[in-house]
Amino acid sequence: MGEDRHPLPRSGGGPGWGPVSTTHLTKLLAWLSPSFPVGGFSYSHGIEAAVEQGLVRDRDTLARWMDGILRHGAGRTDGMLFVAAHRAVLAGDEAGFAWAVERADAMRATSETALESRAQGQAFLIAVRAAWPLDGMERWDRVIADTGRPVARPVAYAVAVALAAALIGVPEGPALSAYLHAFAANLVSAGVRLVPLGQTDGQKALAALDSVVHSAAEAALAAPLDDLGSRAMAVDWTSMIHETQYTRLFRS
Repeated sequence: MGEDRHPLPRSGGGPGWGPVSTTHLTKLLAWLSPSFPVGGFSYSHGIEAAVEQGLVRDRDTLARWMDGILRHGAGRTDGMLFVAAHRAVLAGDEAGFAWAVERADAMRATSETALESRAQGQAFLIAVRAAWPLDGMERWDRVIADTGRPVARPVAYAVAVALAAALIGVPEGPALSAYLHAFAANLVSAGVRLVPLGQTDGQKALAALDSVVHSAAEAALAAPLDDLGSRAMAVDWTSMIHETQYTRLFRS
């Protein structure tokens, strides 16, 4: 009764933007909170190298760098894969979900961004299974196993979150917006520590990215899968050189 009685209004247009119940909202808030044990604090997505190279040096350059990641980098590819996985789960399309799982493995430009995605995806599903058991998860665990992937290769973080969100019935639009916001907030936090910036500047950067998050989500919802790919070459380059950076605080 509570889930139907307290729906939040939709924030966008189209079928992917249905209302979200307060019960489902609190689950998303918990799963995407910095306190959820996925280890997001240890990844910078190449921002540490961008700071070292002088490409990110203040609030404005951090916000511009994040704009590029969200619109043209992992925000774009992971957004599209999130939508593909979410739709496949809702439709009961096991082949479609397996496709999203396997494509998410391949759509990583560097070893460190692959690690960032896989490690958080693994930690997310471990925590959800242990503390927030979901009806229907076993079916999709079997689909993941049937892809023939090694045990040591977990699913991508975006696919893992999409799976959980679909299983509790959160529409793809709000679920993806929440995921991208959490992704942006985590990297802004990394930037605050690396530049360094004050906490207020970090919040100003995140506020400036709010509309970008929603635009990226809407673009991912509308994009055909034939357009899957990224074009954030500077981000990929900084991730590559981070692998051999002499002094590092972050794993990516």
